[in-house]
Amino acid sequence: MNVEIPRAEPYDDATWWQADHPAWMQAVDTDGNKVKPSIRCNCGHWSGIGLHHVHADGTVTASFFHDANPHPEIGYAGGGCGWHVFLKLKDYEGGDFPPDPR
Repeated sequence: MNVEIPRAEPYDDATWWQADHPAWMQAVDTDGNKVKPSIRCNCGHWSGIGLHHVHADGTVTASFFHDANPHPEIGYAGGGCGWHVFLKLKDYEGGDFPPDPR
């Protein structure tokens, strides 16, 4: 399924962990440079997307999957919700960020 998600509002304790409202937020490094955005999943948890490609038009490839199964071999305890979609970041102007294999 293709899902266009809006940019998250600046930090607000009332909406930060809001389920059923997926969103994205532009992150910056300590020097103020834009880095790959973070995603608020449909379940409300925030997730990095280091292995994904964020294209200049806001299209994210490959699909986003909030894995619910544990993977101890990579240090992931699981606990995701299983939401699996192709994402488009609405009103994205952050640039092109290829996957980071690290």
